[in-house]
Amino acid sequence: MKVMIPEISDKELAGLLKSSGMTDDEVKSFFKHCESNCCFAEKVRLLRKTRATLLDNIHKKQAVLDRLDNLIWNMENGGAS
Repeated sequence: MKVMIPEISDKELAGLLKSSGMTDDEVKSFFKHCESNCCFAEKVRLLRKTRATLLDNIHKKQAVLDRLDNLIWNMENGGAS
């Protein structure tokens, strides 16, 4: 059964889900929910869980970037040798 999102094909959706951090099994599970007429709320729950994980990873990477920027600034301004 086709996922009812007219702007995106199943192949594009699968690629988006994988690039967002979902495993192959999670992607298959998402499409299985679509085929089995599982409730809309469960599909949204899966997407929100993936989004939260992705955002958490972004925040962790941002913290590392901030520390590197601070180190660079300190080195360039004589704060560290």
